[in-house]
Amino acid sequence: RDLVRSRGLGDVYKRQDLIVRGGSPSENRFYMDGIEIPNINHFATQGASGGPVSILNADLIREVQFYTGAFPVNKAGALSSVMDIRLRDGDVADNSFKATLGASEVSFSGSGHFSDKTTYLFSVRQSYLQLLFKLLGLPFLPNYVDGQFKIKTKFTPNDELVVLGLTGIDNMKLNMGIDGEEAEYYLSYLPRIKQQTFTIGAAYSHYMGKHVLSLIVGLSLIHISEPTRPY
Repeated sequence: RDLVRSRGLGDVYKRQDLIVRGGSPSENRFYMDGIEIPNINHFATQGASGGPVSILNADLIREVQFYTGAFPVNKAGALSSVMDIRLRDGDVADNSFKATLGASEVSFSGSGHFSDKTTYLFSVRQSYLQLLFKLLGLPFLPNYVDGQFKIKTKFTPNDELVVLGLTGIDNMKLNMGIDGEEAEYYLSYLPRIKQQTFTIGAAYSHYMGKHVLSLIVGLSLIHISEPTRPY
């Protein structure tokens, strides 16, 4: 039986790990429009899949297919699961933009077209949790920025090219301005997390009736600074 469960790390920092059939969180693979992405969460632990906040903007997602076995031949190599995420296409009729103020972040997104054959989709988000947490006197100040885009061009009814990019930047600082024994306890073991994730890729597809010929290239970079502690 497939199992997805939540793990709590410490008393003040919660996260979600994806665990399928008792496997390791590092045994899952993620794809976005056919291009593999290394991570889908902010503040993820290296070698795992979890984190408290998703890098992906759910408003841009059209559908998600989750495989726990019998993986597609073009997504081989996974041990536990494959998550195939498909983004919406840009609007071919109009250009629209949306700004959102949420409980923890501000975002700006857009959907539209450059021409009759080329559409675009994008999203940029910036958190302000560090400001709220500082006002509340919490010991850690999480800050993250993420962005993603998709450009799709249909050369012919049977040929199309998708170019997409994804980035997530995490910078969790410690609130050294608070006092008290409990605050000193948390500050003594909470690390300062700094990491960046970047993915860019392109997928060319040629449709031949019931068959599809795809050529996919992608590049992903993950930079994780060594966690530092105040004491």
